[in-house]
Amino acid sequence: MIKCEDCRAECCREVCVEMDAPETIEDWDILRWMVAHENVAVYIDDEDAWLVEFKTKCRKLNDQNRCTIYKTRPKICSEHPVDNCVVNADEPAEKLRFDTLEQVEKHIEEVIKPKLLKESQKQLEDLDKWKFS
Repeated sequence: MIKCEDCRAECCREVCVEMDAPETIEDWDILRWMVAHENVAVYIDDEDAWLVEFKTKCRKLNDQNRCTIYKTRPKICSEHPVDNCVVNADEPAEKLRFDTLEQVEKHIEEVIKPKLLKESQKQLEDLDKWKFS
């Protein structure tokens, strides 16, 4: 486990916001738009939550990776568990990660389109079971 004096302050260099999993074509288009921006990524964490990550350093982090407002830091910072640190993790924190528009588009081509085609085919097969006169 990393010691405080060896901390690289990884958690102080990003803001992550949970989002709904994309379900529609419009949702995937919004995801494409998000990752087209600099320093923005979207990933699924090890608990299956979808998150938007904004790579941006905390203004209160100094050059030695120390918090300049440590005693009055936000509650989310003080409650961040050391064992949940990406540096201390036993496994990767992300199951799936998109850093670029091209990565999203490749995923859509290889995973989402085949899934949608399969679902559409199933619906058509169910519809064919109906006997129209």
